[in-house]
Amino acid sequence: MTSKQPIWTIALLLLVPSLVLGACASGPSLQPAADAEGLFWRANYDFMRGRYEEAREKLRLFVTQFPDNPAVPEARLGIARTYFEEGNYGQARVEYERYLALHPRHERLDEALYYIGLSYFQQMEKVGRDQTATGRSVVAFRRLITEVPGTPYGEDAKAKIFIARRRLAAQEFYVGLFYLKRDKYKAAIGRFQWCLDQYPGTGLEPKALYHIGEAYTHFEENQKAEAVYRQVLEKYPDSRWAVEAGDRLGVQVVVQAQSEDDKYPDESSGGLGGFFEESWDEIKAAFRNTLRSPTIE
Repeated sequence: MTSKQPIWTIALLLLVPSLVLGACASGPSLQPAADAEGLFWRANYDFMRGRYEEAREKLRLFVTQFPDNPAVPEARLGIARTYFEEGNYGQARVEYERYLALHPRHERLDEALYYIGLSYFQQMEKVGRDQTATGRSVVAFRRLITEVPGTPYGEDAKAKIFIARRRLAAQEFYVGLFYLKRDKYKAAIGRFQWCLDQYPGTGLEPKALYHIGEAYTHFEENQKAEAVYRQVLEKYPDSRWAVEAGDRLGVQVVVQAQSEDDKYPDESSGGLGGFFEESWDEIKAAFRNTLRSPTIE
């Protein structure tokens, strides 16, 4: 998938030339410094023109030939970024982690942490498929926010955490729906409840709660079903699921405002547009790819 990046993330390898010159000026000649500066900026030139492999080769050469240069951390960041721009997210993460290990106090530490999270985010699958990358993106972005709380990447990281958590919640709901369609009502309730407990604030709560009521209804636990439907009415009166719950209770419900659940209709951005139109094969695929197994029947 793709995502719009903040404008400030487009700033790439640019470095003040004096930093490159300063590390090599102590020798008898300034020629090595000039070579270092020229090599670094040629790499930057290649990068900005999309010649990522050429840029990477020059940056690796820079790191090898000038290991004491203060621009080496930026060069390592540049190497990682070339892989990211090529869509080689696994290798990009390797390079960013190497940078963090070698330069743990560098001023651009948050950039590396952000791009580790973003590399996972870029590999998120749609609902119904393996969500390993989705979960890891949440962990990585939280690491960024925790370790560098004032980072300018923080706002974007929090937005992406929300999208990723919603995707994880949708996956749990999807598996619950699988069980519901197979008449495994206790298992379905377990999944829907897991969605509620583990992913609050994602906007899927009224949907999950309503379907717990549906499972109880099919399970002929009518009192429990009625209690759950009433929770939907009380907690989420502006949700479309309040209307559905009202129908189950014989109560007419008129929604006065747009609910959280209806604000994110596009599954590609974490919503569930067309969710109930998915094929049975896709629902079964979601079941096979589920990442967790709560204690359920």
